[in-house]
Amino acid sequence: MEAKGHRNDHAPPIAGFELLRGFGLLELVVVIAIIAILSALAIASLSRSQLQQGQIAAEELTINLRYVRDMAIHRERRTKVVFNVAASSYTVTVADTNAPSGYVPAKDPVTQTDWIVSISDEFSGVGLASANINGNSILCFSETNGIPCDASGTPIVADGKITFDSGLTVNIVPNTGYVY
Repeated sequence: MEAKGHRNDHAPPIAGFELLRGFGLLELVVVIAIIAILSALAIASLSRSQLQQGQIAAEELTINLRYVRDMAIHRERRTKVVFNVAASSYTVTVADTNAPSGYVPAKDPVTQTDWIVSISDEFSGVGLASANINGNSILCFSETNGIPCDASGTPIVADGKITFDSGLTVNIVPNTGYVY
């Protein structure tokens, strides 16, 4: 017989309801293992996505630099690409003797607006780590033969390198201006 005022822990369940019991150690370990596996997969997927974004950004920069070189040759006007590593961006300009600075903004071939590319805005999680063209961050292509040069007009003597924060690098070859 049960003492008055004490709850009966062994009462039969009410119809349609069962007594709930806590999770055992095994169930908790299994749930934690599943969460760990799903987290690892999500992180790997995110890393792969950022790597793909970096590869696409490097390919776009390569294509754009080739286009800028061709533009210099075909228009017979020096072109200049100014890299801003801190802002992860670059601006393309074209020589113009009537402009106070000697250059005017080039027009993006697709949008026909000033050609300014913000890498971090266009490619999530991607940025520039460095730009080295003869020790500075300005790349020019000569108007006569597309030879790459620095801001002073001196032909580059070693590969120009634009490096992304992922480690991917776009190279500009001296003498030819080949971009890869």
